[in-house]
Amino acid sequence: MIDDDELKTITRTLHSGHDMLPFITGLHPASTMQFRRLPSEMQALLESSPDYQAPDPGRGPVWLQIASGGDAAELVVYRARGSGTLYVMAPDPGR
Repeated sequence: MIDDDELKTITRTLHSGHDMLPFITGLHPASTMQFRRLPSEMQALLESSPDYQAPDPGRGPVWLQIASGGDAAELVVYRARGSGTLYVMAPDPGR
């Protein structure tokens, strides 16, 4: 995949700099998190928010907080320099 090396570098940086990382409503051990392609439904939801600004390709991961009423979610997203694809840091199902 075109973004593999880039994502590995960013993932190592996040793993070494954080004990825990957010995904939706929970915190997870950083070592159990990996970048996954942001699902199109989730991307559409983000882009429909009036204050959402798309991350610049290759400019480091961005922490996004989404709140509505009493509910809140937090995501770490990254736009790859190589492809422009949006990725989200999510729990690795293999761990």
